Amino acid sequence: MTSALAAVAAGLGTILVFVLAERIHARWTVPWTNPVGLTVATWVALVAAAGLPLSAYETGTDPLVWALRPAVVALGWVMCRQRRALGRWAAPLLGGVTIGTAFSLVTTPLVARWAGAGPELQAALALKSVSSAVGVDLAGRVGADAALTVPLIIAAGIVGAAFGPAVLRRTLRSSDEAVGIAVGTASHGIGTAAVASERRELPTALAGLAMGASAIATGALAPFAFALLGLGGGPG
Repeated sequence: MTSALAAVAAGLGTILVFVLAERIHARWTVPWTNPVGLTVATWVALVAAAGLPLSAYETGTDPLVWALRPAVVALGWVMCRQRRALGRWAAPLLGGVTIGTAFSLVTTPLVARWAGAGPELQAALALKSVSSAVGVDLAGRVGADAALTVPLIIAAGIVGAAFGPAVLRRTLRSSDEAVGIAVGTASHGIGTAAVASERRELPTALAGLAMGASAIATGALAPFAFALLGLGGGPG
């Protein structure tokens, strides 16, 4: 198979697998059938089994990466439609994002340290709740390994999207709005997409704002958290 054909097959195949995964999730709505998780697991297995070059897969899925741009614009439109309701949630949003971000930056590396993880893994885990693009940039600034950080970010997003809403609703009796804030803060774009899939505008808007605010808070607080834990450079 030529590289061009492999790239086309990878792009179309990713769409097909995701559509099938969504149908499976609609039929059996449990955390284990999260569409993003199923798609990632399927393509990891296919790439490994078929020996598909990662460069071909990256080329074939470039249009899907580009499609994230209008998706973000659409999220902004939802926020605009819900701007009055968002004003009433400003305090819970800012408080939840700030506390959640600070808690994650400190406790996640400490738990990893207690479990015997080395400094590299601790540092990468600390940045797990931001998007991949933010994580790559931030990793270089605080001394974390970007190549290790990105897979952990994706894993955190999938786990949060799959289990977060159900756990929050069943254990804490959280409202849909609170779920949106929590999942957006902890699980970035993948979690926000899971909230959006429920087709409720206000929780979706809150999740999107929480995702953005979490990235800002992480950028501001990470140098201090890393200095406190001895993981990298302190605030400059």
